[in-house]
This record gives sequence, C-alpha cells and structure tokens, in this order.
Amino acid sequence: MSWRARSLLATSRLDLPNRQSDGDSLQTEDTTVKNCASDASELPRAVTRTSRRYMPFIALGMALLCMLSACEAEAPAQSVATSSRTARIMPLGDSITESSKGRSSYRYYLWKLALARGYRIDLVGSQHGVARGAPLHSDFDMDHEGHSGWRADEILAQIATWSTQTRPDFVLIHLGHNDLCQGQSVQSTVDELGAIIDTLRGANARVVIFLAQVIASAAPCHSQIPVLNAQLLPLAEAKRLPLSPVVIVDQHSNFDPNAMTHDRVHPNAAGESQMADRWMASLSPFLDGFFGNPLPSSGG
Repeated sequence: MSWRARSLLATSRLDLPNRQSDGDSLQTEDTTVKNCASDASELPRAVTRTSRRYMPFIALGMALLCMLSACEAEAPAQSVATSSRTARIMPLGDSITESSKGRSSYRYYLWKLALARGYRIDLVGSQHGVARGAPLHSDFDMDHEGHSGWRADEILAQIATWSTQTRPDFVLIHLGHNDLCQGQSVQSTVDELGAIIDTLRGANARVVIFLAQVIASAAPCHSQIPVLNAQLLPLAEAKRLPLSPVVIVDQHSNFDPNAMTHDRVHPNAAGESQMADRWMASLSPFLDGFFGNPLPSSGG
C-alpha cells in the first residue's frame, strides 16, 4: 500500500467515531478501502485494519521523540554560554610591565600561555603596546597599565579612573623599583600599594589581586628590594578578603639580573618568559574558578 493510501486510512479511522455510529463507521471504512484498492489489493484486510489500530500509538511515539530531540539540542547552547566568559586582566606596574621598543614584554608570553590552556582573557588598561616604538611581537592583546618611570604613589593617583573604566577581574601588580630609586621609603611604598588594593576594590569588590615580590636588579639603588619584598607578605595578609583575595607572586627567587635582563634592571626574553610562567602558575587556579571550576582557598 502507498503512503498516501495508508494516510487516508488512518485519517478515516481516527475522524469517523466523532461523527458516525459504529455501523456507519464500518461501512465507511469499507468504502475507503475500495477506493484505494489499486494500492492495497495485495495486502490482507486484517493487516490493514491492524495497522490503523496502532497509528495513534505510533503518532504519540513520534511526538515524544521530537520532544526529546528538542531537549538534547538545547544542552550544547547552555554549555557554550558558560564557556564564553572572558576574564579581564590588568597588568599594572612600571617599565617592567610596559617594556620597550623591540622587546616582547612578559604580557606577550602570558597571553600565549593563556591561549594554550584554553582561557579566554582580555588584557585591559589605558596603555597599548610598549614604550618608544613597536614590540618584537604584535600578535597578542597589547592593552595594559604599565607606566615607565612611575612610582606607586603616582599609580595610586590614577588607579581609580583606570579601574573604573576597565573593571578588571584580576590585577597583576609589579611596583617598587622606581620608588626605591627616587627617594621613597620602603614603608611609604608598602602603604601606597595597600591603598592601590583598596581603590581597585572600589571598581570591583570581587577583584583578585596578584602582588609581586619584584624581580631582582643589579642597580645600586635597588639594594632594598629584599626588604620591600619581605614587607609585602604581611601586607597581603592584612588586605586579604574572602571575596577579594590578595595573592603573593614570587617573581624574585631565581631571577638572575645578569642573565635575565638586558640592562641589569629590565628583563630580556628569558626574564619576561619566567615572569609570565610565575604569573600563570598563580593565576591558573583562579581562572579555573572563574570559568566554572571550584575556586582554590586563597593563599599567600
């Protein structure tokens, strides 16, 4: 029997009970079968009637399958929406963050590490590129908040504006070298770093702060770097909040200014790459939490 004939039979069988008595129904069924005899003469009448009897159940089964298929189709869309979050990261500091013409900056290596691990990040800040020219590589997000020559107090004076404009989820602070070389005390620098942390929370109460124990330097004016770095530990402990952790990142240990800088102060490619590795080691657990996995307990 053709599909058209079977459809006619099913329609006739389902509609007739609403309009006719049982006797009229049987008569109409016979008439319909005769009209379709050219298609159905080869099939026994009992088989035809049995098929009609089960058509409502077949239709119900098909409807249920369609509903299940629709539910399965919606699940991937929900997963995509979750994975499309972007983490806004502000690299904050001085020339070590900004870098200079012909160099990569640690930000380049950090960007590549994030991509390799599947993180969707957006580096944010009012600055772009590097100082005094083009960077060695330009295939990365070059926004940042690195300001060559600036001290912590100068950064503090502007950070409210910058953070309000960009609303970072994570901030990488590497500051202190210029303070020590421009007559600022260790204590005043620590106090200003604490005020920077407070100000960042004004733009985002859940911001996660990564505070670097700064890289070693061979410049004489940087002899107090170990003292500064030691004072950052109690600062981080005092400023840590459940919703806004302050995480100490050790950029100082095993940083050799003779082998990892190009001028005894500013990192070369080896130094930049090591800095990126240290940042990422601390960032990764929090990025995992940001993108849906459980957050780690905040640590120093």
